[in-house]
Amino acid sequence: MNRKIIILILSFLFFTCKNNIDKKEFDKKLTVGIQISPAMTLIMIAEDEGFFDKAGVDVEIKEFTAGKFALQAFLGGSIDVAVSGEVPVTLSTLQGNKFRVLAQVVERTINECRVVVRKEEGLDTPESYFGTKKRKLSTSFGGGPEFFTYNFLRKHSIADDQVDLISQRPEDMPAALSNGTVDAISIFDPFARIAEIQMGEIGQTFTDEDIYSELYVVDVMQKTIDEKSELLKAFIKGLYDAQFFIREHPEESKEILIKYTKLDKQIVDDIWDNFVFKPTLNHYFIDYTTAEAYWAIEKGTFPADTRIPNFKDMIYPDFLQCIDSACVTID
Repeated sequence: MNRKIIILILSFLFFTCKNNIDKKEFDKKLTVGIQISPAMTLIMIAEDEGFFDKAGVDVEIKEFTAGKFALQAFLGGSIDVAVSGEVPVTLSTLQGNKFRVLAQVVERTINECRVVVRKEEGLDTPESYFGTKKRKLSTSFGGGPEFFTYNFLRKHSIADDQVDLISQRPEDMPAALSNGTVDAISIFDPFARIAEIQMGEIGQTFTDEDIYSELYVVDVMQKTIDEKSELLKAFIKGLYDAQFFIREHPEESKEILIKYTKLDKQIVDDIWDNFVFKPTLNHYFIDYTTAEAYWAIEKGTFPADTRIPNFKDMIYPDFLQCIDSACVTID
């Protein structure tokens, strides 16, 4: 046979084989958008320790400065999965967007959202601090901290005219409090802890774990469920396996979190117990999204006649239930 023909045949076979391999690798890929924050520890561990690979999915993590921006990219079709706080999910659903929630990546958070203030002598309660004079309070609008702030102010009977609410980026809040631009900030970790450290003895923190536990949920389109069910199940399996690594190797898990977030070890140690890292679907999601929908309508973000959906219909528990039914506790 002519040598040129043999070379052409071999080249054709090589590139056909390579294309098939590349296609298989592409078929195994999920693009997942997250904010690089402590709440995403399950995802970081599953990626870094190979739990996603072991389950049979190639996860490509896309980083965003906030979970709500990951959700926007997801709704725009540029990523397969978004992991975001539940408040952006609520607001997006009220806007008419339809998608499913596969799991929470934390079972709950404990005092992850806090109010850090510039301390004043004798004003050691929320009522006295905010009741003495009008305060500038910054928070993150459109996310969990804003909803926490709403609940915090209502619980302590702090009227709207006692507070000047300001929208700021979470990363800017510790400096704003430290330099006196604002009197108080209402924000999640690690920025709450960073502010506490910067303020030292001139700072004070108000907490209330009973009024809110920020959730972080896995968002996906029904079409992706239909087309990539095995990959999504493998993704959830990777998260499920990662929880045990965290329990058995907390110090190694912290080091992985530090590698992704670049946070100081002391901050990670300080806030570690504020998160319960476990893939689950529990009553918090339904309770909070429903309450957040009423809140969004009450404050005028949506018209008074906006229909509040049954957020339970968003839940797609099949993958998590198949892996461990005990992780799904929604009736």
